[in-house]
Amino acid sequence: MNKLLILDFDGTLTNAEEEGKNYRLGYLEDVALLANIDSKTAFAWAEELETTILNNADQYGWNFNGKIVAPACVDPYLRIMPISRMIFDRANVYTNLDERDRLLDRILYKYNYQKTTTAFRTGAADFFGKARTFETDQADGNKMFTCVVTNSHTTPVQKKIALLGERSNHDFDWLIERVHGSARKYVIDEEFTDIQESLSIPNLSRPIYLRRKLYFDRIQSLQKQYGVSWENTIVFGDIFELDLAVPLACGARVALMTNAFTPSYEKDFLKAHNRGAVHDSLHDALDWICKN
Repeated sequence: MNKLLILDFDGTLTNAEEEGKNYRLGYLEDVALLANIDSKTAFAWAEELETTILNNADQYGWNFNGKIVAPACVDPYLRIMPISRMIFDRANVYTNLDERDRLLDRILYKYNYQKTTTAFRTGAADFFGKARTFETDQADGNKMFTCVVTNSHTTPVQKKIALLGERSNHDFDWLIERVHGSARKYVIDEEFTDIQESLSIPNLSRPIYLRRKLYFDRIQSLQKQYGVSWENTIVFGDIFELDLAVPLACGARVALMTNAFTPSYEKDFLKAHNRGAVHDSLHDALDWICKN
């Protein structure tokens, strides 16, 4: 029986904190300018607000179209969203919320994302290499096909994988061809009823919304391409709510790649789930994936 391994990319195979340092710096400098406060004040406020977010991980998130679709604490890109809004609130600027959202989520994000760097997690090249070996060397004829499904645009992720191949002297062309970007895992479609509306998990005071039709359809198209079912699909990502909640609800097995800011409620929930796993190293994650 064939298997399908779906990988998230940024934050899962890369070190999002390292990659996002310049993004955070540039973003806060722009927020200070727009809020008409000095940079020192903006950074001081940001440090204070970030501590509040990290200490109350279940209460803050990425609000998209009126619903929280991911926790705010996990990476610098998500943390800056509520931080920038709270800074604007304190400075009493851009009080029109639609205008504020366009400015922060589109203009400042796009402008400062260009400042990100590339930093892979330890063992990323070995992870891809062994995944390819596992796919091609199965004596029983069964294979595990590996694909990348990411919210990021396709081309930048392909370039990162190519760079990793150059640095490690590996040929990752096979994987570059299987990158599927702009997955929009955060989009909720209320009219999509093939999946339950939401999931409640312990120690999280809000629901996790599941009707993410675009992500669901993207996974199903790959399942049809490789001839696998949900039960033979494994998804590996770093944010449960974005990457793993939908496939888990549909019957897939899922693995969470953690960092220092992963919410404890995500880890606790998956550790207790019979189709879930939690890892802090790519080596251990691949070992679990290959055994499942």
